[in-house]
Amino acid sequence: MSAAGVTVRGEVLLGTLGSVLLGVGGWGSGALPQGVPDGLWGRPGESLRCVGVAVSYAGLVLLIAAWWGLGTRVADGTAGGWRPLHRALWCWALPLVPGPLLGSSDAYSYLAQGALAGRGRDVYALGPAALGGPLAANVPGMWHDAPAPYGPLSVAAARAVVAVTGEQHVVAAALGLRLVAVAGLALMVWALRRLAAASGSGAAGALWAGALNPLVLLHLVGGAHNEALMLGLMTAGLLAFHRGRWAVGTVVLTAAALVKAPAVVALLCAAAVTVAGRGGAWRRVRQTAAIAGVAAAALVTGVAACGQGWGWLWTLRTPAAVHTLLSPSTDAGHLLGWLAQGLGWGTAAGAMTAARLAGLLVGLGAVGYWVRCAPRAGAERATGTALLVLVAAAPVAQPWYLLWALVPLAAVSWRRLARGGAKAAVVGLTLVVMPSGQGPTWASGLAAALGGAVAMAAVLRWPPKERPVPVPAAVVPRGAARARR
Repeated sequence: MSAAGVTVRGEVLLGTLGSVLLGVGGWGSGALPQGVPDGLWGRPGESLRCVGVAVSYAGLVLLIAAWWGLGTRVADGTAGGWRPLHRALWCWALPLVPGPLLGSSDAYSYLAQGALAGRGRDVYALGPAALGGPLAANVPGMWHDAPAPYGPLSVAAARAVVAVTGEQHVVAAALGLRLVAVAGLALMVWALRRLAAASGSGAAGALWAGALNPLVLLHLVGGAHNEALMLGLMTAGLLAFHRGRWAVGTVVLTAAALVKAPAVVALLCAAAVTVAGRGGAWRRVRQTAAIAGVAAAALVTGVAACGQGWGWLWTLRTPAAVHTLLSPSTDAGHLLGWLAQGLGWGTAAGAMTAARLAGLLVGLGAVGYWVRCAPRAGAERATGTALLVLVAAAPVAQPWYLLWALVPLAAVSWRRLARGGAKAAVVGLTLVVMPSGQGPTWASGLAAALGGAVAMAAVLRWPPKERPVPVPAAVVPRGAARARR
């Protein structure tokens, strides 16, 4: 085995150990369901929960260190191509598959919505509270009465899982949803590698930045988020457009938007590139009409096949009811509201509405700008940049939303994502979310710090530095001895 292979193997083993620890720690610290026997993801006591947090954070630190080091190998050309990274991905992802949900309880909401749809109820008018039973009991309180904010294809996927597992088997349903996420990840990896090869940016770097990313492992695999399915379809659709198969690409990107609406940005950017490639104005008009017609047919067919109607278009704003620390517009709204009340300039609610509206307009403006720039910048770069601004300006954002932008950018600009600032942002967003998806207590915060510190100390001492072996004088060649004199 080459020296590069040995080096990469060390990073792969370190990341695999981290993934195993993260998965094992999740049995004590993950988003564990209620009403499940102790042997099947049951909820532990406080002391065991803190142990789980410490083990999980130790695993996260090892996983991040392996990812960071592997990125260095890719950047300096010693990683040995894309195949070792492809093996690393599955070595790091598969240990997370059998364990509890990590980083968020959103998957329980998906499953409750799928169960409601299976009963023939309107998930865009009713919240999980209308379902009752064990699935609804595990939905976070803030979402009990909230209608589904996801597209009908996402609801249909959850409905299919619940149809197989039944409504009473929470663990089996969560595992089924994770398998859907893994399938989406596999599609994303397949398309991402080919997009990167076609653009000449390097498949190894694209896999490192887009698929081996700790946010992907923690939230798409560990959390079973529907972003995995959306991003898989989105990258596959962009690949089809890149190969000149615009009709197939339009259908696939429309399907991605039926999972989560932001994928429509990719369709707009890819369509702009395709239309600009046509010669005269009349040919561009015909191409625009053809893409619009295929998209409309795919949209109507998809909505009809999923059987949930068009209510999802009116529930897209549902997540905005939650305040997250990653939304500058919402944080600005809180600050302006505090100032408005204190100075008597208006109400806090009015300030919040104005700030969020301003952020939304900035995001939509960025989308419009990058759609116009797509023929020059390329569909993948335009999509990633537009979605990055949209996420930053949106009224609500979660760490895994950043993947909307990172995955398409990884296909063409992975070297920019390999810079220290970008990597540090990924690390920060990975560590800021507790394995349970809830805010830390003093005990869990200390446990996380302890576990992470122990793992970091181990990383700094691993692998051991090779010491030069002294060569006996008797075996030194005579010519070399004269040279030393």
